[in-house]
Amino acid sequence: MAQKHSDRVEQRGPSHPSVWVNTTYFAEGFPYALVNNVVDVLFQSLGANVRLIGLTSLFHLPWNVKFLWAPILDRYSTKRAFLIGAEVVILALVLVLAAIGAPPEFGLLSLVFILLAIASATHDIAIDGYYLEALDEREREAYVGFKAAAFRIAVLSVKGLLLILVGWLAASAGNHVGFRVGWVVAAAVVAALLAYHVTFLPAVERRLAPMATWFTPSRRRAIAGVALTIAALAFVQWRWAVLTDLRDGMVSAIEPIPYFGRLSLEGWIALVLLLAVLGVLASLRRIHTVLARRQSSYARAYIDLLAQPQMGRVLAFIMLFRLGESFLMKMRSPFLLEPGPCHLTLQQIGTIEGTFGTIATLSGTLLGGWLISRRGMRRCVWPLVLAQNVPNLLYAWAGSQPDPAALGVVGLGAIVVGEDFGAGLGTAVFMVYIMRCVDPRHKATHMAVLTAIMSIGFTLAGVASGFIAEAVGFGTYFLLTFCATVPSMLLIPFVPHLDDAPKHGAKGAGTPV
Repeated sequence: MAQKHSDRVEQRGPSHPSVWVNTTYFAEGFPYALVNNVVDVLFQSLGANVRLIGLTSLFHLPWNVKFLWAPILDRYSTKRAFLIGAEVVILALVLVLAAIGAPPEFGLLSLVFILLAIASATHDIAIDGYYLEALDEREREAYVGFKAAAFRIAVLSVKGLLLILVGWLAASAGNHVGFRVGWVVAAAVVAALLAYHVTFLPAVERRLAPMATWFTPSRRRAIAGVALTIAALAFVQWRWAVLTDLRDGMVSAIEPIPYFGRLSLEGWIALVLLLAVLGVLASLRRIHTVLARRQSSYARAYIDLLAQPQMGRVLAFIMLFRLGESFLMKMRSPFLLEPGPCHLTLQQIGTIEGTFGTIATLSGTLLGGWLISRRGMRRCVWPLVLAQNVPNLLYAWAGSQPDPAALGVVGLGAIVVGEDFGAGLGTAVFMVYIMRCVDPRHKATHMAVLTAIMSIGFTLAGVASGFIAEAVGFGTYFLLTFCATVPSMLLIPFVPHLDDAPKHGAKGAGTPV
């Protein structure tokens, strides 16, 4: 069994993981869904077309770069303190959304969402680090089904129960009232989670350096770098929001250049992001060499991650693992909701997601975690990955029908629930795999890097999704989402850690391959 946590300083309240694993990962999934799911419905209700809905994936950028400030959480205070602090900020921002409702000022709304995304990404780092700190290796794998299920249930409660309420009120009193009440309810949920964690979340960590010591003259460059990164993200998102005409759905194209033609805004964004990701993956060995020259503890966290054998394959697999699902999820609401091809209402989608979808997700994640713990990752990986990816073909079939609405609520609901069950099974695989890649010496940083790598695929898929769906139609688009799952499946025979976790910190660790 992994080492005991001899440095735990306190135990308060219900210390059994079956309690706090569920509350913390529900708290992680709830604001994530507000940023990445409710925003789609909100912008669609304000008149956005599928291309602009796809561009809302830019709100996901903080999850792509959260590893830049993750080392701070590994060196200062405790993960519990950061977790609670992030929830205070999240609560304040949701209350701001409640105050403004669904305003026509798209720039203001966009700015609040990017700040909420930054706070939520920091919250994720703290929760993942706390989970790795509070449990030993056997416990981590035993509870992976619980954490994955709690996260998915939080997402589905937002997409289900919360949107049912918003849709019902919007139909009777207008979008502004519907979303304002929805934000109030969301704030109440966050407040309840915050109160529970302040009172009962076990304090199991040794307190590190006080956070105040970060603000010293020797840290000014690092502080400035983090602040500039956050400011740049907020500015880019705000300017995009202000310069985009939401109502008519027009996004200006940039002047043509040789070989590329006349690319739209989303085309350029997707191209730049893709080239940046490919450049980083191709430069892993050089990045490792440059970081190795630095003696700071900040750099050491990344050095130890990149020094793991076959890290290039690991990062590629993690980024591609949920790419097909990311493409599917971004266009699922425009496909299902009115005035989409299926003409389902918010109440109908909320009922499907909030009841049957929740049960399917819970069953899938718990079953996936149980199968992996009993039979091992290598024996389970193919059945679980196929269960995650094959349901995309059901959407392709539905999208190719002359009238998808003719399938009815039951037929469309079966497709949604089947996909939720498969996604739960796949989530269990993903969570166990990335935990095996984390070095215990840098828990929060490594977890942040690996989950950020996965989220890059989500951002790339989302930015390009609306443009592709508009160009080829939903039937072909959903078929392409299945094609996007193929690269990760081709990598399965070649990635490490399917049998067991690596021995971290071993002497002679090599450079990435």
